[in-house]
Amino acid sequence: MKTHLRSMQLKTGETMDIFRVSAPDEEFRERILAFLHHKGQPWQIPMEQNLDAELEGLGQHFYIGVIGEEIVGNASSVEGLERPVGILQHVFTPPARRRQGICSAIIRAYAEDFDARGGRAAYLHTGYDSPAYHIYKAAGFVGYLDTGIMERFPDPHFHEDFWAPRPVTVRDTRWADWALLDALFGIGDGWFLRSIYGRHWGRSGYEGQYVNNRKELAEGRLAQMKVLEAENGAVVGLAQLGPDPIFRGDTWLLDFFVHPNYYGEGERLLAATDLRRGAKVQCYCEPTQPEKARMLEAVGFSAETTLPRQVRLGEAWLDLTIYAAKWESY
Repeated sequence: MKTHLRSMQLKTGETMDIFRVSAPDEEFRERILAFLHHKGQPWQIPMEQNLDAELEGLGQHFYIGVIGEEIVGNASSVEGLERPVGILQHVFTPPARRRQGICSAIIRAYAEDFDARGGRAAYLHTGYDSPAYHIYKAAGFVGYLDTGIMERFPDPHFHEDFWAPRPVTVRDTRWADWALLDALFGIGDGWFLRSIYGRHWGRSGYEGQYVNNRKELAEGRLAQMKVLEAENGAVVGLAQLGPDPIFRGDTWLLDFFVHPNYYGEGERLLAATDLRRGAKVQCYCEPTQPEKARMLEAVGFSAETTLPRQVRLGEAWLDLTIYAAKWESY
């Protein structure tokens, strides 16, 4: 579906129209995929599928600048929920069209439209202090230290309301979780170790990790991804299970992360995960996180060994304890 947002004159004197193209869309499908073909796989997978038909509730909007029939710029937003939480991605202008004001105009149009649609929070990942970084900053995005992680909150009460404790359910992940998991991994509180599998330590982004996880699920290299969903639609926990490639797949790896407001529900997330897929399943835990240890022990894990001084956190070092569950075939 195409929505005309505005027309503007570029520095070249040409008139550019800015549209929001919302997936699915037949009219612009081939032109958008050709324009963003440089993204490659697995990034093309959700674009191709969602432009054909709605993909597991994933909201996907392409903010495109068009001169005549030529697409000259794009910024995409992948979103979850009716009042969306989104990730801004795939911002691109061809080299021959740069320095004409195209990117800045598209980002401004995106931000105004996102707010008008009731957008609550938006995230993006870019190079710190790059030219693009400053374009996003001008549109209201705020950077986190020098990481290139940026966020924007049209809803000033987002954090206190969105993560407030509510009843939860456990389900398999779906594509609509993409931005919601990016929001979860972007919180400031919680465990420092968030994912051994994805090498997430502390506040981080989950944009690239999620699209890779979905490819691995489809290929059988990742067995399960379960999420803990709050009543308001927020994804407040993630558990994933698969053969650990370090150990030839003989030992399996359990990875999970839960929002601090939902530590009391973490056991439900693990109990819904089929942990008996592997003869031996391991999970890494900081000794400073008794909540995580309690959740593991509740579903049959026990501490096996502690690796001293494994990870630096500021000026300090963290130990890591390996928790393991051994099933009958072990």
